[in-house]
Amino acid sequence: MHLLQSIAIRGSMLIACLILAASCQKAEPRYSATLDRAALMLLPFPSWQASGPGLVQPVDLSATANDKNNTQPDAKRAEVRPIYVVKLDDTHAAMVTDTRPIAEDDKRPYTCHMCPGIVGAYFFEHDANGWRLAARQDAAIRSGVEGNIGTTSVAKLADGHYAVASEWGSCWQGYCGTWLVVLGLKAGKARPLAYGIPISADNDGAHGACSALDTPPTEPEDKYECFDVSSKWKFQQGRLIVNFEGRLSKLKGLCGGQVFSDTSIDCCFADSRSKALGDKFPSVECNRMQL
Repeated sequence: MHLLQSIAIRGSMLIACLILAASCQKAEPRYSATLDRAALMLLPFPSWQASGPGLVQPVDLSATANDKNNTQPDAKRAEVRPIYVVKLDDTHAAMVTDTRPIAEDDKRPYTCHMCPGIVGAYFFEHDANGWRLAARQDAAIRSGVEGNIGTTSVAKLADGHYAVASEWGSCWQGYCGTWLVVLGLKAGKARPLAYGIPISADNDGAHGACSALDTPPTEPEDKYECFDVSSKWKFQQGRLIVNFEGRLSKLKGLCGGQVFSDTSIDCCFADSRSKALGDKFPSVECNRMQL
């Protein structure tokens, strides 16, 4: 009898301990009272912190695994930093993150020349309890080089429609270029609008003769094609307009090159291109800005 009582008492104590332990566990937040980025980050990432080990979080990057420009292994963890919170309307908001995949071998973000960064997007809806997580895209689009997504900005396209633009550049063996990535945002969804529009290029460092397009040599040892192209871009009435200017020069004899300006592409329509730039800026397929 005493044995049965002892077993029953121990069982009751064990159950009580389990209940107490469960009640002491930190509950994962389900709502945020405000659109403060640090508070919103705890909805998709309950253990997130702005620095230290809590900056690294588990992520699903499979959405970009088949990207033809993806040259790095599919990471399972990443440093995640919020960069924008966009209020789409009274009851919908989006948070954009700078996500840097972690290499499992040395526990640091990938920094190779061909390793882009990742833009993440998280969507929230508001009700009587506050803001709750409605959808997430850990890997909405890839951008940049050496793990850096580039210089970013946000623009309004229309009511409830916004665009996140990322501008990044790189050089390789004297050839330099800059590209523009555009991610569209609407309630509950992010959609790539442009994966990489080339917006500048030059080969100043590839050939010594190309460093002075205005005074090309009269008798170069070899025939080079030099180019120095820049642009200005803007969103206008839901469209992305890119205006190019620059110079193309074939250094052969007294050829001074071709100067052009006011050459533009309009990214409201697909398969737009700048004919003056030839194969330096190939056909750019731009989705409509309206999502």
